Amino acid sequence: MELNPYQERAVAATGHCTILACPGSGKTRVLSERAARLLASHSKGRLCAVTFTRDAADELRSRILASCGQDHARRLAVGTFHSIALGQLKRINRAKPLRLLSEGERLAVLRRCWQQHAPDLEFDDVIQAIDAAKARLTPPVFSEPSLEALFHAYQELMESEGAMDFSDLLLVSVRKMANGEMAPLPIRWLLVDEAQDMDEVQMEWVLFHGRAGVEVTLVGDDDQSLYAFRHALGYAGLRAVTLALSATETTLPVNYRCAPNILAHAAKLIVHNKDRAAKKITAHRDDPGEIRVVRAPSRWDEVDLIAEAIKKSGDGQAWAVLGRTNSLLDAAEVALSDAGIPYSRSGGKSVWEHSVGGVLLGLLRSVLDDSWTGVANAMSFCGLQAGWVNEHSRRSKGGCIPRLELAIEEARDNAGLKKTLLGLRNGLAGWISQARKGRPSLVVHGVVGFLADYCKPNQLDLLIRLGTVIAKMPGSLAQRLSVLGRPRSRGHVLPVQIMTLHASKGLEFDNVWIMGCEDGTLPHTDSTEEDERRLLYVGMTRARHRLILSSAIEEGLESRFLEEAGLC
Repeated sequence: MELNPYQERAVAATGHCTILACPGSGKTRVLSERAARLLASHSKGRLCAVTFTRDAADELRSRILASCGQDHARRLAVGTFHSIALGQLKRINRAKPLRLLSEGERLAVLRRCWQQHAPDLEFDDVIQAIDAAKARLTPPVFSEPSLEALFHAYQELMESEGAMDFSDLLLVSVRKMANGEMAPLPIRWLLVDEAQDMDEVQMEWVLFHGRAGVEVTLVGDDDQSLYAFRHALGYAGLRAVTLALSATETTLPVNYRCAPNILAHAAKLIVHNKDRAAKKITAHRDDPGEIRVVRAPSRWDEVDLIAEAIKKSGDGQAWAVLGRTNSLLDAAEVALSDAGIPYSRSGGKSVWEHSVGGVLLGLLRSVLDDSWTGVANAMSFCGLQAGWVNEHSRRSKGGCIPRLELAIEEARDNAGLKKTLLGLRNGLAGWISQARKGRPSLVVHGVVGFLADYCKPNQLDLLIRLGTVIAKMPGSLAQRLSVLGRPRSRGHVLPVQIMTLHASKGLEFDNVWIMGCEDGTLPHTDSTEEDERRLLYVGMTRARHRLILSSAIEEGLESRFLEEAGLC
């Protein structure tokens, strides 16, 4: 496909430039073509292209070399911010190799510091606070004295062990360039993909190269800035680099993906954001698509409608089912399983791998093979203290029934505990008997009935639906568990994909269904209005031909974003 006039102008730009684009205008294509043209038209000079993930870096490298040829590979470096910064630091620390912590090691060190200095805080909040501190250039200011003590202890531990984490790579690189210990990369051109996702440290790394005379090109879309929770600067970062380097700004306003009526509603939504570049987004296509809004009585009715629509559309139709959170998508996964529709789930665990789904499958496996783990997890799910369950698991031996009988004996002075264990022991004996008689559906209903008494209100409906799916499946219990245990997000991608709105960024589909469009869900209460509006805009512009947005009456009022988009 040849470049359109807008893309051609962006590729041919000279000097520092920022290219703002709308979804469907080929940002990565523009960046790769610009890189290829720079290399091909100049016999000297090195080029570095930077992005945020290894997969994106691999794709960018292959696109550039496909356009300009392998002869230019020696003058080209493509990588993530962190991998490029790591290379810089290695070159000036050859006498002392860097010790880079893996993510597991980093979390283990952080956990030790957390247990010593801030055990009253949630560990997830601690991780978020440390990550936020390392995404800024200024010395961190913490809301809690214990967090500050934890941060300094963490840094001292890493320093004493001669180690760094991934966030340190860029911070240290920027500081060494600032104090003259390290020079910017010896390159002529620096190109940054998805530049709206830069944080403060990454932006400063780019600016050091621009101030040193490197020709900088940023490609990004301010309307697709979805990672403020990861400290991305969004449009403010793009503008800061543009102003600091006196760069030209080029806009690609033509969308080549979406049907015009789908794009029109998405554009009508996003103009309500104030912190964005002014651009009139237009569609290249002139064939109309389908766009509908659906209001269902309940969440389960909503996901059943999704499954019904996908089934009616026929085999081979590419669909994406998008939701604001992974937990919201569990219901969609159950409905597709119930309808026998093959699907892939991208990002997040399958509903069969976590929470009540994992407990249900684990206990069914214990019925089948007498393994203890499923029983132990069920005991914990039923409210038994984790420490007691773990201690009993370490001490007891043999099959599940004898181990449960030992637990009942140990719990003889605790009536509530003993009642739960007796119910589990008696239930397990009955389920094993039914399984041996070839009655898998009775086993499933029995296990579901037992676990139902211990479910929280928001788990009960899910448990019942999961049980219904397994009970309706053909084959023995072993065959059913084998089918459910297969990975659903690896290997080749199936026509129906389930993912969060965040995970859908950069992708496109013929048909898109966005579920959970209620106030409080989308927009979500944990984020800002503008961030949430961008998220829905990105989801809407994934659709080529058909877009359906749905909500559930039981879950609250229809999202006000639908009115802003002119859909109600």
